[in-house]
Amino acid sequence: MALMTIDDYTVKSAAKSAGGDVSYQIKGFAVHSDLVAGMLTNKTEEKLGMVSDVLLNATGQIEYIVMSLGDLSTSRRVLLSAERARIDHEQQVVYAGAMSKTEAETLPEFDRSILD
Repeated sequence: MALMTIDDYTVKSAAKSAGGDVSYQIKGFAVHSDLVAGMLTNKTEEKLGMVSDVLLNATGQIEYIVMSLGDLSTSRRVLLSAERARIDHEQQVVYAGAMSKTEAETLPEFDRSILD
């Protein structure tokens, strides 16, 4: 499966059409856990990291969110599957479904070699 960063996809989309606007501009959003506590009455949020990039497939669908687990410039970057993510544009937060900080640290590391 061919993957590309959101920046590469935006450039290719803009070259194909005049309005190559992509609504996946979530770089810099915080990533929080989306754990549910107790009897589904309380939400427990824990900051896991920050979105450093978004990886899209050839059709423009999000496959992975590249998440920095610490400071954006020095941290380890891991791949969060889009299936486990919920994006809240209003709050500028990506929620990682049912994931703790410990689980986030075990996600596969991002390696640029997976890109086209």
